[in-house]
Amino acid sequence: MAFTTTTFRLCLLITVVAPSSADTSSSTSINISTSPSLLRAPSSSSSCATRGNSTHIRWWIQYPSDFISNDEFRNVDDGGADGNCVYQSSESARAEMTTYLYENIMPYDLPNALTLGFDPSDGSGASSSRHTNTDGTTFFEHESDSNAILRSTYRHLQQQFDNQNTYSLRKRDCVDGLSDGILNQTLHYSLLSKVLYPWADVIPHSIFMEYVVPFAIVNEPRVDYRPLLFDALREMLKEWEVPTTTTTTSDSNMQMQQQTQMTSIKETQTMIKEVVKRINTRLWSILGRPSKPIVFHAGLTPRIYDPLSVIAYGHSSCTGLAVLLIAALRSVGIAARLVGTPAWYGDEEQGNYSWLEVFIPDDNGGRWIFLEPTPGIAEGDEDTANADDLDRDPCKRWFCKADRFNGSTRVFATRYTKEGASTSYPMAWAVGDEGIVGEDRSEYYTDVCSKCS
Repeated sequence: MAFTTTTFRLCLLITVVAPSSADTSSSTSINISTSPSLLRAPSSSSSCATRGNSTHIRWWIQYPSDFISNDEFRNVDDGGADGNCVYQSSESARAEMTTYLYENIMPYDLPNALTLGFDPSDGSGASSSRHTNTDGTTFFEHESDSNAILRSTYRHLQQQFDNQNTYSLRKRDCVDGLSDGILNQTLHYSLLSKVLYPWADVIPHSIFMEYVVPFAIVNEPRVDYRPLLFDALREMLKEWEVPTTTTTTSDSNMQMQQQTQMTSIKETQTMIKEVVKRINTRLWSILGRPSKPIVFHAGLTPRIYDPLSVIAYGHSSCTGLAVLLIAALRSVGIAARLVGTPAWYGDEEQGNYSWLEVFIPDDNGGRWIFLEPTPGIAEGDEDTANADDLDRDPCKRWFCKADRFNGSTRVFATRYTKEGASTSYPMAWAVGDEGIVGEDRSEYYTDVCSKCS
């Protein structure tokens, strides 16, 4: 397996975070074993009273004193500490997200890195040089000091906080109508989801970075789907938006949003499950044509499987439908990833299948729970459609049966982080392509589905 890599030095500013509470996840949940280690936070989080806003975002941490005593963190981040939370400036978060995305960039995206919105300059006088790999792809070698970051090109876009306590984008005058690539929108809506939706605060930092922030899932065409999906879903999620008032913290004079009560782990689990079911129920009709929801059509990958193509055509096969649902969930701050088998029984002639997993935080950091897209639900049929959800018995899925998981079927999940990766995600539509980082989930699915008749 070979992954194309980039070479530069960087400084990551925040460590992994995760909350704690009683484990209320269903029997279909999946314990994390090969993902980055998750730290457990104190059970009491009432002192995390302030939420992020246009200038700062909040992460829950395990030991606040580790950050309070870390002058480099406070100085570099321009943030402050509050109880079991740490606040990172939005610009610092943007920089960290950009660096992470570029450090782990997929090989398909390297030739178009500038078009996507990556800028190899860092504003600190550091030099960047272009190099060519043996396979002909291009990368930037970035040399700088420990404070250097890779920044996105948002010369023509500017964030501001409007009177409705929500982000907006203001476009400056630009030559020939040029704007930035999709990276800027990706960062903008990733940060916005952390401000508006309480579940985004409870997702561990490493999980949020890997399964919410990336603009790509596999090798699908890169499209600017986040603004469209975020706007399409926002009205149905209004009841979960955090009510806020503005206050000023005495410690750092930051204008923060005040939340009267922190969301518990149990409440967060319930919210994520309800939101996932609602989106899986309504997504297909609100993005479809009048009286024609998005439906399943077999055999369309890789012709129709990026989110905007699925919406435009109104149909896709299992991979495209899963990619669209994952993109929708990520657009509102829910961590999700593509899962599938490239060949039933290890035989390509038997076909392949794709579905998805959603991350649910719990007492041990978190776990992945799987479900299928439920396309074809028309407007007005939502209440009786019974779309798939995170509480469903695994044996209720058509493919989760003992005869399919007799030890010969392999299952994999997509990842984005290259460090420590031991396998790739095999794509049935691109046999032999090892450009997607993967995680082998065969043992879990064999264990669960072999019990289903």
